[in-house]
Amino acid sequence: MTKFDSRSITRRTLLAGGAAIGITGALAGCSNAGRGGSAGPDANDAAAKSKVRPAYVRYQGVTPDMAGAKYKIPDAFNKYPANPVQAIADAPGDGKPIKVMTFTNTPIPPKLSSNEFWQAYNKRVGSPVQVNLTPSVDYGQKFATAVAGKKLGDVFMIGGVPQKPQMLEATAVDLTPHLSGDKIKKYPFLANLPETAWNSAIFDGKIFGVPIPRGAISSQALYARKDILEGQGLPVEVKSADEFTELCKALTDKRKNRFALASVPTQYVQNMWGIPNGWSIEGDKLVSSNEDPAREDALKLLNQLWKSGYIHPDAFTGQNQDLKTRFGNGTSPLVFDTFSGWPTYLQTMDKQAEIAIIAPPAHDGSGVGHTFLGAPTISVTAINKAAEDRVETLLSYLNWLATPFGTEEYLFRKYGIDGVDYKKTDGNPVLTSKGFSEVQLGLQYTADGPWTIFLPERPGSAETCFNAMKEICPNAMENPVAGMYSETDNRKGGQIGGDLSDVESDIIQGRKPVSAWAPAVQKWKKSGGDKIAEELYAAYKASR
Repeated sequence: MTKFDSRSITRRTLLAGGAAIGITGALAGCSNAGRGGSAGPDANDAAAKSKVRPAYVRYQGVTPDMAGAKYKIPDAFNKYPANPVQAIADAPGDGKPIKVMTFTNTPIPPKLSSNEFWQAYNKRVGSPVQVNLTPSVDYGQKFATAVAGKKLGDVFMIGGVPQKPQMLEATAVDLTPHLSGDKIKKYPFLANLPETAWNSAIFDGKIFGVPIPRGAISSQALYARKDILEGQGLPVEVKSADEFTELCKALTDKRKNRFALASVPTQYVQNMWGIPNGWSIEGDKLVSSNEDPAREDALKLLNQLWKSGYIHPDAFTGQNQDLKTRFGNGTSPLVFDTFSGWPTYLQTMDKQAEIAIIAPPAHDGSGVGHTFLGAPTISVTAINKAAEDRVETLLSYLNWLATPFGTEEYLFRKYGIDGVDYKKTDGNPVLTSKGFSEVQLGLQYTADGPWTIFLPERPGSAETCFNAMKEICPNAMENPVAGMYSETDNRKGGQIGGDLSDVESDIIQGRKPVSAWAPAVQKWKKSGGDKIAEELYAAYKASR
């Protein structure tokens, strides 16, 4: 995500792969949502899913400048169509309020009375949209409270709670009669969502939500200020862990208050050792990456980077927005974040600054490292049973939110009002400071079309991003159980994973020795980690 976050970077975000992102409660729950459930894993085997899975109908309305399908990455565009088509003739709303509950990774936008975009947005939707936004790091708890108090919105992004399949059965509309098979063609832009994304929306053979697709764009990479590195005569690549350390040393200058790394590069260092993406299949069982022996080697390097002063001292305690600021002003020329964060980094840099991506090398210089492939979805949005009489209206609203790149609706949704929220530069929309504030209604965390690479803030950026993804993502490591459901993980994973993350943080900062990692992992396994592995493996086997 990535992601101009306003949330605090807590120690517990590290286990997700670095302090730069790591949506906790909400994303941890949603990324596992999709298979298994109260009737056992067989209820969501491949045969059950094939009976209800929505048809896929790709949108053919625009031709990309750089096609990404061959490389398993998004399409890229240099220009927005000069005359974008209006994809939906009628407003999706019915005049009644649409209450939405979701999270945000940006500062809360101006309220409706002083937000021109929001006012225009409501007119276009045809219903007043009331958005209940919560910082992503707090969403899991907020969601659980809303479920208990029966205060979910008409439309809500699914967070992490115990017995999620049963919760959805009780609170969410079964969308199978509306979306299964060819029925989804009534909502053509939902039909344009990738087939794999729907795994996270199907529980016990029923469709309980609309997925918010991400995939490769949510893979994380090491951003570098190319202009600063080249200005110091430094290479914009590293071929080993030692070269990475030397680069960090060369970029750090405490007299100038410069620290090479804006965030702790936990996942990047793991990529150097080829540590699995969350889980790996070994024989007839699922093994957590926490158990990989190389985790201790990675921790040693992270501790060395911290002890040497190459990581910003506020990396564990600051706000994620600070990462963008440090990178943008050059006080931290390296930061680890998702490819989807690229637009915001451009918005925080001056015109002379340049971005490059430094691919992870094998730690010993023997070749390339292995990036973790981003999950197919960031979350799933459901419709409240209390609003079942409006299900077609609400599905039409989600379909409107999923209109893809190249449409007039997408342009408005992402960039707002021409001349107010954005100005055209070389024919492309570029957000103004007012627009950057106004449009942050969490719309992309309610529903969205497939991600595209479009970076109008800086000519050539789309090609740079596309080429970086083309180099890194085709061979990225998948999580074999992405989108699969474990009740134990949903119920206890956050707590036991957080405890383990605390130990990881203590080791990196030198409060505990590296030898503390192995017993902490054993405690995690006994406290629920082994049970999570069993449940996820059962779901994996049932899905084959």
